[in-house]
Amino acid sequence: MSSIDHELRLALSTGKVQLGSKQAVREMRRGRARMTILSSNCPMEKSEAIKKYGKLAEIPVLEHAKDSVDLGVLCGKPYPVSAIVINDPGDSRILEVTEEE
Repeated sequence: MSSIDHELRLALSTGKVQLGSKQAVREMRRGRARMTILSSNCPMEKSEAIKKYGKLAEIPVLEHAKDSVDLGVLCGKPYPVSAIVINDPGDSRILEVTEEE
């Protein structure tokens, strides 16, 4: 498991995280998101909207190498997850880890 996956799991258990592309767009428009993670197979129109709001609000958008099914499994969900919004990283250092890479 990579360090990003480890830090994401830690953020899921200790921080405030929301799942889904609709939630990602909503939280980025409201300015509450600290970071967004996209799956490798996120639909084109959703990923473009998320990247656009990320650029406008200066919120980092990470494109993960895993697809939506694998991200769902990583989050402990039985369904695909195309986007993850981190509002509060909790005890995780995911914001620093992604800046290093």
